[in-house]
Amino acid sequence: MPLLTRFLPIAVILLLWEAVSRTGYVNPNVFPPVSEILLRWVQIFWDGRIYPPLWDTMWRALAGLTAAIAVGVPLGLLMGRVRAAEWFFEPLFSFGFPLPKIALIPLYVHWFGLFSLSKVMLIFTDCLFPIVLFTYHGARGLSSVYLWSAQSRGTGRVRMFWRVVLPLSLASIYDGVQVAVVVAVLVAVVTEMVSGGGGLGELMIRAYRFGDVRTAFAALLTVSLAGYILYKLAQWLRGRLLFWHVAEV
Repeated sequence: MPLLTRFLPIAVILLLWEAVSRTGYVNPNVFPPVSEILLRWVQIFWDGRIYPPLWDTMWRALAGLTAAIAVGVPLGLLMGRVRAAEWFFEPLFSFGFPLPKIALIPLYVHWFGLFSLSKVMLIFTDCLFPIVLFTYHGARGLSSVYLWSAQSRGTGRVRMFWRVVLPLSLASIYDGVQVAVVVAVLVAVVTEMVSGGGGLGELMIRAYRFGDVRTAFAALLTVSLAGYILYKLAQWLRGRLLFWHVAEV
């Protein structure tokens, strides 16, 4: 029952969409019925058209996200516990965070080319900011009691990072990763829409260009579901990996 209640608003919107599109007052080639979009979605999965662009989008998103985690977590921990690193990097990330990274697409295409590398690098850049900042604030906000206790037992500075600072910052790190998961999918699609090179973004633009609005909406539905599934998977993994952490309500 709670699950049905949660999705009830979406069902109401879809039913209204279907009803309005069937009235004849709107152009079905601009605002197609939901039932026709779902039928097209089933068709492109059945005939396999969706799989190559879905694969292109997903591997680019996951590659950029993985690189951002590999760079962002150590950098955020360093900023949180080393004053020199905080002094140098914190202003860069604080001022750069509000910048719409999508505006960097022409520059990245010029640097890295039209194909996958420019897209992965932009995904990496966009995901790096939330991961670094969440990790930084998590490491910086640790209670000194834990650090003093580890120091009193003779824990060295390097070991302190991996045995104390990293475990206690994992909840904040994971918050940043959850944000970055959705960002990775969105940026992947937008870069494909702008610069081509395959993927769901290019599929949507090509469908709009040839007036195939139902396929464009079906691709958009695929993007939404892929982002939702990845986000829920990240939530599930959080519950398994951080079972000891009680989330604040």
